[in-house]
Amino acid sequence: MTPVNDRALWATLLLLQFAVFFPATAYSALNEPQRIIQQVSDGLMRVLREDRNLLKTDPSYVHRLVDELFLPHVDVPRVSALALGPYWRDATPEQRRMFQAEFQRLLIQTYASALDALGSWDIRFLPMQLEPGATRTLVRTEIQQPGGQPVRVDYRMAYSEGRWRAYDVAVQDISLLASYRNQFTSVAQRRGIDGLLEELATRNDTRR
Repeated sequence: MTPVNDRALWATLLLLQFAVFFPATAYSALNEPQRIIQQVSDGLMRVLREDRNLLKTDPSYVHRLVDELFLPHVDVPRVSALALGPYWRDATPEQRRMFQAEFQRLLIQTYASALDALGSWDIRFLPMQLEPGATRTLVRTEIQQPGGQPVRVDYRMAYSEGRWRAYDVAVQDISLLASYRNQFTSVAQRRGIDGLLEELATRNDTRR
């Protein structure tokens, strides 16, 4: 199973983990999906600033950090179903449960592995409209590294169970969800769902 596109992965990580600095009036003008991204970024940035040594020396702390601060804002059940594509419909309830658990482990390990390497970037929210009663939206942003070109990062978010959560991120129009789906369906075509579960579990155990 090949890694997800590095450019998409790193830009996604950077967006989630760097604070966006706004004056109070601008912050209050953000809509709810934008505020969620802002709050996650702020929380993670504080940890990066205050607990850098723990990030380097305690892998369990890093995994717990991602699990507690990041995953609650990701619609893992929706992402799991979309990432498995047509094979989700064919999977048994137990296979679905196992896939979601292993996929969540993969997300935690992937993001945790990059935390220690992060630096300082600026992020800007681009204009968007959120219609009253909307249950899906696209949050558009740009991230800027000193001396580099802005990188466009778009969040697809859905409203369910009383809250907004992300289910896809596109970097320069490259979908992270589509990258995962291409990997998973390729393995499932060759080895079936059980083979995919075995390969995903092995990969997670190796990276632990």
